[in-house]
Order: sequence, then structure tokens, then C-alpha cells
Amino acid sequence: MALAVVAALGVTLLRVLLRRRLEPATATPVARWRPADVAWLLVAIGVALVLRLAGLESRPVDNDEPVGLGLASVGAWASETDARLHPPLPALVMTWLGGASEISAARSVSVLAGVATVALAFAVVRASAGRGLASLAALWLAAMPAAIHTSQLARGYALCAFGLLAAHACLERALATGRERWFVLCSLAAVLALASEYWALPPLLAGGAVALVAARRQRTLLVGVIGSLGAALTLAAFFAPFALPTLWLGVGGGPHLPTGLGRALVDALALASGPAAPMGALIALAVVAGAARRRALERSERMEVAAVVAAVVTLLAASAVTAVRARYLLPVLPLFVCLVCASARGVGALVLGGVVLGHVSLLPAYFAGTAPGPELSTGERTPRALAALRADPTAPVLVVPAWAIAEVSYRLEGKFPGEGAGACPTLLCVRGKRTIYGGTLHDIPSLAVQEGSIYLWVRNADGRAEGCSLAVAEARSTLYRCQQTRTSLAR
Repeated sequence: MALAVVAALGVTLLRVLLRRRLEPATATPVARWRPADVAWLLVAIGVALVLRLAGLESRPVDNDEPVGLGLASVGAWASETDARLHPPLPALVMTWLGGASEISAARSVSVLAGVATVALAFAVVRASAGRGLASLAALWLAAMPAAIHTSQLARGYALCAFGLLAAHACLERALATGRERWFVLCSLAAVLALASEYWALPPLLAGGAVALVAARRQRTLLVGVIGSLGAALTLAAFFAPFALPTLWLGVGGGPHLPTGLGRALVDALALASGPAAPMGALIALAVVAGAARRRALERSERMEVAAVVAAVVTLLAASAVTAVRARYLLPVLPLFVCLVCASARGVGALVLGGVVLGHVSLLPAYFAGTAPGPELSTGERTPRALAALRADPTAPVLVVPAWAIAEVSYRLEGKFPGEGAGACPTLLCVRGKRTIYGGTLHDIPSLAVQEGSIYLWVRNADGRAEGCSLAVAEARSTLYRCQQTRTSLAR
């Protein structure tokens, strides 16, 4: 790690020396901020903060959220194969803030990153398209359920999205002003994105390639772009020896042919949230296409197009060999929103206003846990089932499917899977006052014999348990009490 830092500093110093020996770049004037701009920015920040803090702790725990929580050092991250599927920065920050024992503490990192992304989107669009469209972009990101969900997960997606947008904004300012500090800030933002999600690499490289083409006639800017991104990639290269050996684990499951490409494309369009999202995404693309026909896209817009296209192409290429998830495109959502809003004029802005209102209309369903659409948290709260289990604090619980153990174990024991598991007879378990197992239906008979009496909690599935009595049925989950030595689940 120290060697990577030294190498990155060396690249930065070399860039500074070379730029000072070349001709200075011409600065482009930037519109001054006015009180009305600040007022609209504060409104956007307030809306984003309220929507992201609403029900933060009580949101159901996603099965992947606990991955990495409790890792207190880079060495601990490097020793965990599953943890290395993601860079260490989000897990380290969330753990240092107490996320290993309190989910809201871990999620607060994503909340702050999400709110900062909304504010930055306002600033980016305002610089190129004015306050009105900037307010539209900020409101769109503030109220988009997919963006809110990203900001309410104890994962690195929100940090990565902020890093990508910040790197884009700093690089654009560097090209416009030629000032050294913007190249330095671009390097730092790129490192933040790469240290949050490896998926940030394609959009960073694509945006940088467009910047290189734009700066090819000004040597001082050319050196700045190469040195800025070079320093970031040099530092991020530290992760390569740890991340590359984990590629055999795959992304999101096994091979996904022949339907992988089509499904990935549909999910990419639907990522904007809700059942009508593909139509909304196509409308947004039509706005950009219309702007491109009226005029040549500005450099900033070309960089955004390149970044988004690179991310989508990478997703489609990956879908040919493995099952991928639309969530890997979440980090480029802010770039997409900025591109669309900066391209809109006249009727296009009114049409996008309708798209934004469509997102706002989805908020009640999102917070109720019933919103359809890919990458939205559809987990509904189960207060009656949890109350029944708390009334019997020592009885073991088997959760089916295994991944649903995260929510149950945290709500009942304040722990996440993996802590004190020991020789767990099923896939996962957590030991506290009771033992909570996460396994399959095949584990029911052996556990019933071993424990004598267990609760069976079938999450997000319909069925009936033979030899078990129904305790609670709510929110697409069923809780059974199994006291016989032989139990089964009939479909």
C-alpha cells in the first residue's frame, strides 16, 4: 500500500513539473453563484436528506449488507475472499463508525454520499444549463427510489456514484480552467470511486478518453489529464492482486446465456425505478437524441455519454458469461441524470418534469416496501412475526432461504451472520440467546431432531409445513412452530 501511494505521488509530481514547463491553459469564465442558486440547492439537499433518513434503521436488512461489516483493517479485508469481491473503503468506514453492531451507523455513510451526490448534480448541471434544469436534476435524484435505495444500503454504491460524478465534474473544471487543483481533486475522486466499487473503472476510462481527445491540441491539458487519471489508476492498482483471484467466483451467479444480454438490457432500462421505468428511460434517451440532432453535444455531455455507454456495454459483456445485476449500473445513474437534464430544452424539460413526477409518485410504495421494479428494496416489515419470536427468546429459528438470515438475526440478536458461528450445521448461523440458522428445507428434519423444537421462518415464499403449526403469516413470509422430529415443506 505504501508503495502504491509513493508511486501515485511520483506520477502527480511529474505531471506538475511537466505542466509548469508547458504553456498555461486558457481559463473559461464560470457563472457566479447567486442567492437563488443557493436557496434551490438547500431545498434539494433538504428533500434528499429527509427522504434518505426516513425509516433508515427500520428498512429490512438486505442479504448483502453485512458483507464486510466488522472488517477493521485492510489486512482483514485481504484475508476474506468474499470481502475482496468489493474494495475495502466502504466496509472500513462503516465499521469504524460502528456499523458492525448498528445498521443505521453503516447506512449513514451511504446517506451522506447520496445527499452529496444530489448537491453535486445541481452544481454540475447549473454550470452548463442553468438553475432551472439543475433543480430538475437535483429533484430527480433526490426522489428516485433507486437512488434512495442506494443511499440506504450499507454498501459502496452511493460512495462510488459520488466519486464518479465528482471525478467527472473536477475533470471538466480542469479542462475549462487549466488549474492544477482540479486535476488533483479529479485524482482523489477517481480513487474514491475505485476504492468503493471496481465497476467504476469502465466509466472512468471512457470519460478520460473523451477528455484526452478534447485536450489533444493543448499540451498542458493533455499532460494534466494523463497524469491525473494515471495517478488514480496507479494508486488503485494496489487492489489488483487481491481482486483478480476472486474473479472465478463470478458476479451475481452462474452463466446466464442465452437470455443474459436481453435481460441485462431490460434491467438497465428499468433501473430508473418502478414498473414504467423502461418507458421513462427511453423518453430520457429521446431527449438526449433530440438535443444531439439540434446541436453538437458539448464536451461535458460527450464525457457523460461515454461513461454511461461504457458501463452499459461492460454490463452486457459480463451478462454473456454470468448472471449480472442491474445494481452494477447504479453508480452511473447520477451521470445519466445530469446528461439528460443538461440536454433538455423547452418541451424536453416539461417532458422530463413528468418523468420526475412519476418517480415522486412511487415514493409511498417504496417506503411501504411494496414497490415493484429491479433493485428496489421490496422487503416488507414483519413486526408480528418478530414479536412472536421475541416472546420465546431461546427457541432456535431456521430461516429459509439462507440469505434472509441477515434481517432476522439483526432484529433478534443484534448480530450479523458469521459472528461466533463455530461448526454451524447449515449454511449460516448466529449464536446468541438462541441459535438462528440460515439454510434450506433439507435442514428441517435434522434440526428438529437436534433441537427438539424449532421455529421455521419461510421468507418471501408460499407453502405449508407438514407437522408444523402456523404461528404468523404476514408480508409474504410465514412463521411455523415445528415440534415433531420429522417435518417437511410441501409446495
